[in-house]
Amino acid sequence: MITIGIELNHVVRNINKQIVKYYIKEFAQDVDIDDVDCSENVLKTFAKFKSKKEKDNFIYIDYPYEIFGCASTMEKGLSTKITAWLSEISNIEDEDIRVIFYSLYEEALSIQSTYFFLSKIGTRVREVFFPKDAKEVWEHCDVVITANKEVLDVKPEDKIGIKVIGNGNKYDDSDQDFVYDTLSEIIDDEEFFEKIISGKNNVHE
Repeated sequence: MITIGIELNHVVRNINKQIVKYYIKEFAQDVDIDDVDCSENVLKTFAKFKSKKEKDNFIYIDYPYEIFGCASTMEKGLSTKITAWLSEISNIEDEDIRVIFYSLYEEALSIQSTYFFLSKIGTRVREVFFPKDAKEVWEHCDVVITANKEVLDVKPEDKIGIKVIGNGNKYDDSDQDFVYDTLSEIIDDEEFFEKIISGKNNVHE
């Protein structure tokens, strides 16, 4: 079995736009959301907090539903494409491929908000988990699709890391085996499963 883990944030779910929207509401009412580049890491480039506690309160206590639950998908029509892709995966012969979703560092209200997001997009992924650190992701997955440099930087040599461009990571020097612009590009790549199956058998030999 090959388990493919897809990180929700910045690959499936656009939380940056929500962070900017509610940061403006709370702290910067004079800023126009259209003037903020939500493709960058907005927690570094735009949303400035006095402390980690203030940031965590904003994300996980004050606005978890708005950020995690009410976010849109990264691309229009992505949820439909994921559903069709999962159906195609089930028809692949000679390989047992499982797809799971994960979201790092979530807690309490953000977790239930994530389940709302998943119900909203009509996901048919059978498993969702909430790892407490990046290394835990690799304990569950053979292949990881992420925009998160932190996850890629702890990739074991016998696993496959796939970077999706987003959240200001375009020029990150991370340990990835493949790079795509979007999750849709992965879904549309007719050779994707050949790449990961052959890569899983030959990676770093």
